[in-house]
Amino acid sequence: MVSPKNNNAKVHESKDICKVFLYFRYNVGTSLDCAIATGVLRNSVTYYVDYLEKQKLLGVAYVRKDKNTGYKAKHYTADKSKWASNKPRLEEGCLWK
Repeated sequence: MVSPKNNNAKVHESKDICKVFLYFRYNVGTSLDCAIATGVLRNSVTYYVDYLEKQKLLGVAYVRKDKNTGYKAKHYTADKSKWASNKPRLEEGCLWK
């Protein structure tokens, strides 16, 4: 996996994107969870998450309160069967929580 080319981004190392992807491949969590578990800078994790979402390699599983901060946050995963966009929905309401 190649790191995104952006000279303005403060990315630490090119192999960090692999750490981020592997974390979300085996875990469902927030960008803060990933930063704590992998040791990658949080601003880099956020940048990589955005990049991986645009590449359709990462998706949002659900939005819930973060266990670290208590605020609502997106929980990401690389498992496409767990993505929120793959869940069945009724017209206005959602069938799952």
